Amino acid sequence: MKFKYLSIFLLAGSSLLFGKCDANAYKLANVYPQIKTCKNNYIIWKDGTKMLYDDGKRKNNFYQLLNNADIQDMFHFRYPKGARGYGKAPAINHDPGRIRNEKFFRKMYGNSASEVRKHLVRVPWVKGTILVTRVNGIDRKIRAVVADLKKLPKSYQKYLYPIGGTFKWRKIAGTKRLSVHSFGAAIDINVKYSAYWRWNKGKYRYQNKIPLAIVKIFERHGFIWGGKWYHYDTMHFEYRPELLK
Repeated sequence: MKFKYLSIFLLAGSSLLFGKCDANAYKLANVYPQIKTCKNNYIIWKDGTKMLYDDGKRKNNFYQLLNNADIQDMFHFRYPKGARGYGKAPAINHDPGRIRNEKFFRKMYGNSASEVRKHLVRVPWVKGTILVTRVNGIDRKIRAVVADLKKLPKSYQKYLYPIGGTFKWRKIAGTKRLSVHSFGAAIDINVKYSAYWRWNKGKYRYQNKIPLAIVKIFERHGFIWGGKWYHYDTMHFEYRPELLK
């Protein structure tokens, strides 16, 4: 008997599970040109590289998920697009997009700071220029974002400049995980009008000043917003088009 997808359960001490390619796996192939398809639980890159999609390992709590994500786990939380999820605190630990498989991003953008830098270009911002990757056409996406941002009333410009930052090879504060800024695929807008959960000194209180109009523009061009995370970071946008489909 032939099966389109083969699921093999390895027991007796092994936690590895070969699952099947689901709709989310095919989203990756649809939005990232480096990925050819998903087959038999492996993401197939156009250069022939194969990466396990679902490792079959049970993550018993949020922090195991955060620190040991496979590629499938990146879709664990559904991202609320547009006005959905705006202006209120998300459910506890609901962080759509914060769950990342670092090997996937290193493969996509570069395995080291020097590799990433080979793809960086300067593009115009609302004022001055910023440094972003041209991988996945992110430089072109930023140009489109800027064109739309400039159509907003001038009162919106204060949220956008001076820029908080783009490329910087670094770990996320308080973790051993690389920031998406390390890949030139994220942008922080003006820190002065932003809020970050770690700034609360241990007492959680959701805050946000970034207008919805700005959020919608970034989302339109494939960027998710950190203001829709329980562990909020309202200055932060990163290119994750697969979560917006």
